[in-house]
Amino acid sequence: MQHWHFFTENNQLTLRLTETGKLQFCYLGPRLNGADDALAASAAEWPLYATDFDSRGQWGNHSGEYALHLRYADGTQGCDLHLMHQECTAAGGVFTLGDPRHPELVVQLQLEVFAAEDTYRLTPTLHHRGEGSITLLQADSAALPLRAAAYHLSTFRGGWSGENYLSEQAIARGNTLSVGSTTGIKTAQEGTPGFLLSLGGPAREEGTPCLLGALAWSGNYTLSFKHSSYGHLYLRLGHDFAHSPYTLAAGRSLTLPGAILVYSHSGAAHASHCMHRYLRRHVLPHGQELRRTLLNSWEGVHFDVHEPTLRAMMQRTAELGVELFVLDDGWFGRRKDDTSSLGDWTPDPEKLPGGLQPLTDFARSCGLDFGLWMEPEMVCPRSELYTAHPEWAIRLPGIPPREERHQLVLDLANPATAIDTPVRRTLAANPGISYIKWDCNRKMSDTGSTHLPPEQQGNLFFDYISGYYTLMRRLRQEFPDVTFQCCSAGGGRLDCGAAAFHEEFWLSDNTDACDRLRMQWAASYFFPAHAIGCHVTASPNCYTGRETSLKFRFDVALAGRLGLELDPRTLTDAEMQEIRSRVELAKELRPITQLGELHRLVSPYEGPDCALLYTHEGRALLLAYTTQRVYTDQHTRIPLRGLNPAARYTITELAPDSTGHHCPLHTHTLGGDALLATGLPIRWTRPQQSCVILLQTTNTP
Repeated sequence: MQHWHFFTENNQLTLRLTETGKLQFCYLGPRLNGADDALAASAAEWPLYATDFDSRGQWGNHSGEYALHLRYADGTQGCDLHLMHQECTAAGGVFTLGDPRHPELVVQLQLEVFAAEDTYRLTPTLHHRGEGSITLLQADSAALPLRAAAYHLSTFRGGWSGENYLSEQAIARGNTLSVGSTTGIKTAQEGTPGFLLSLGGPAREEGTPCLLGALAWSGNYTLSFKHSSYGHLYLRLGHDFAHSPYTLAAGRSLTLPGAILVYSHSGAAHASHCMHRYLRRHVLPHGQELRRTLLNSWEGVHFDVHEPTLRAMMQRTAELGVELFVLDDGWFGRRKDDTSSLGDWTPDPEKLPGGLQPLTDFARSCGLDFGLWMEPEMVCPRSELYTAHPEWAIRLPGIPPREERHQLVLDLANPATAIDTPVRRTLAANPGISYIKWDCNRKMSDTGSTHLPPEQQGNLFFDYISGYYTLMRRLRQEFPDVTFQCCSAGGGRLDCGAAAFHEEFWLSDNTDACDRLRMQWAASYFFPAHAIGCHVTASPNCYTGRETSLKFRFDVALAGRLGLELDPRTLTDAEMQEIRSRVELAKELRPITQLGELHRLVSPYEGPDCALLYTHEGRALLLAYTTQRVYTDQHTRIPLRGLNPAARYTITELAPDSTGHHCPLHTHTLGGDALLATGLPIRWTRPQQSCVILLQTTNTP
């Protein structure tokens, strides 16, 4: 029996060829001493890329347990895929499948193995080599049968100003749980296209086997988990074609989003470590480099971005020790508010009479880098661009397009829109710009394209995201040293597809430090700290009205790429001094948080406290927080992980505020084994407190 084993450092994936010519999925789990034993351990006798034809066999009732459902040009809907060819190495393989009755369809499955990261990535491509059109009714990126005693699903759902909240639920036998989004763009605002599936019991940081998965895609998606009546779980993830079947024309190919899968036999912590390494090493641009501190103008002055204001802000920003100033919305066209000018990407002559060059020059004279906000995918009806080219906006014929936030979506399926042109022109004319905050503030509606023919109107959802990736790829090739932040009304594009083109994400417009604890905790399941923008803003917070100390806000933002979003002109001398010292501390500590390994210790979803530990090159950094405690419950002890039991650590609590040190072991030196065994005591004295504790090795055998 022909078969293939694909090994990572700790795991293996096993496939085989059946007697009937099917490519069968056999096993995904811990690496076996006898690798061939996996051939007898199938969760279900099921193809790696099953079709609706496979699900309608004579045995069982496998409703919906397939990845591919299509309609050929002759109206036939049954697709029976057999293995035609394969090329395999230790780094993966390409499996070519075909339907003997319909040779016009060829399916290629690219399997990539990232051994050091315990990660697999599966990417299907569909080729139409015949005549007529093939209609894709369902085409998932991956569909796998798994077997365990119980299944608990963690998802990461939310909405604007409350993105990426973690929740877990058991999947009852015979039930299907599905999550997804059909908003076209900013789909991650409803929920990041990823999951944590715990096998055998509820998810734990250590101990319970689990599968961490993500779809590398920024468009419509569905994640489906069916607990079969036969006990196995059938997992599907892919672009959601249900609302808009895709017409694949003759001679065309369609590459589907990549499915990223990390199996961990030892719990969620290891799965996240692997995902972080994979994204840093293979996906994120400059993924193994430190990120700059920045100050963004938005919450400080909003649309009031006149040149004298910006110069004064930049001068004060430099005094704070911040490295990058980002000019947000309001600098272009006739942009007095959000009702006009998107699409007119030239500086407002009233606000910036000299254009952008004087600002970038002044920033440089202050020792600052300069960044700029743009929203190239959108257009306001009150703009010169829309007046000249209304046909470039997505719209339905005969119906006035519906505005959202006074804007419409440009048709990225139409090459004529060329939305990267104004970005390229702006960067070329102003080489001092080294950072672009790329925003995208609304979903799709009235989904019609004046470019696509009538029979391909359903292609718009998929082709739009493909177009976005294409233009971002061009921009990154032309401007490899420019940082592109991904913002989409907050965290609307927090996904592993956009991660290939953006160094970092804006997690949420909600910058309230207490709310951010939960959102940042959930984001850490997939994304390393330096990929998440975390800003210190004014108190009380402009969204929640909550008042928090400057220390608490800074300590929360230390868990990501730290930035400021306020008007530095309004700061007192004492605030300037404190912020300056905390910015310097953040720059000293960022190699640990941004490049280190994260250990989630105390979950903010299980109580009022939160604790994270980062380890990197002999140092460990503990970030601990409490949001609310009754007076008689002030003492806690934080369990530790990730330390070297054979080393000794000097404990230093950094930058306390007027309430003093919270760790009784400040300045003590203890063995790693003792700290792992007993944890670290913390004494809270009031709500919304935090502490930053450095554990420095004094000797490592």
